[in-house]
Amino acid sequence: MNYVRLGRTGMKVSEYCIGADNFGGQTGESEALRIMGTAFDGGVNFIDTANSYMDGRSEPIVGKFIQGRRYDVILATKGNSRVGDGPNDQFVSRKYVMQAIDDSLRRLNTDYVDLYQIHSFPADVPVDEFVQAYSDVVESGKARYIGVSNFAGYQLVEALWEADTLVARRFDCVQPQYNLLRRDPERELFPVCAQYGVGVIPYSPQAGGFLLGKHRNYEAESGGRFSDDFRASEWYRNTYWSDPMFAALEEILAIGERYGVSANALALRWVISNPVVTSCIVGARTEEQLRSNLLAWEEDVPQEALDEATAASEAVRTAYAQV
Repeated sequence: MNYVRLGRTGMKVSEYCIGADNFGGQTGESEALRIMGTAFDGGVNFIDTANSYMDGRSEPIVGKFIQGRRYDVILATKGNSRVGDGPNDQFVSRKYVMQAIDDSLRRLNTDYVDLYQIHSFPADVPVDEFVQAYSDVVESGKARYIGVSNFAGYQLVEALWEADTLVARRFDCVQPQYNLLRRDPERELFPVCAQYGVGVIPYSPQAGGFLLGKHRNYEAESGGRFSDDFRASEWYRNTYWSDPMFAALEEILAIGERYGVSANALALRWVISNPVVTSCIVGARTEEQLRSNLLAWEEDVPQEALDEATAASEAVRTAYAQV
């Protein structure tokens, strides 16, 4: 496992990051603890969760795992999602941020997180307010670094500029959706990150299992992110289930077979091979899937296979660049 600096910070994270969004849902506590333990044994030191994952059930599970190994785990969580019915139970007003970080620390059973992120751009909150609030979380000792998720390039630039103006802590990383079939961050966001030294930790590098060939011909594999028992299955289907997507998938799977590499390895290596990418956030529903991911991570994927996969994805790139 390789370890790289997060953006321009001095903190090193594993190139593989465990995504905990399913812990407490399709993945129960005991299985989640086994997943994190196996990943940790395999060299993974980076775990990403959020206050809203599984209605708050993910953070306590992650909190159980980090006991006794807190310093060795790079722990990331997020705020901004709705966590209650009140008018201030969503978005990152200063009121929300100060309550949300305390609530997350309580659920995680720790006194700090290594990375605290905004889950998505809060359009109804002044930029200077959320920049200063997140900066103050670091100054209070409750987070070591701060980052954002699902920000467009111009939104990230605005936040960085505001931090500079306020002489506040800047955001050190961004978390976008990025994979062979969702390449829109390449247009604007990635050039911004390269210019300003912002780390990139993409989620959904396997497109929810779609790039692994699990969901072909509009049929969902049971128990996965496209199946009816997953809370966001409709979103995944609306995003990936189209004739151009399935056509590109078949080409990409054929490329893997031609070069003798697994679909998993091709999907993961393609994302991490982008020079702006710091670490891939990879979800695993079972320990078996986690082991498969770790094996794929060590596979040798020829550059020619990556280049051909890039070419195969061009057919859907233009349409999804407008999303």
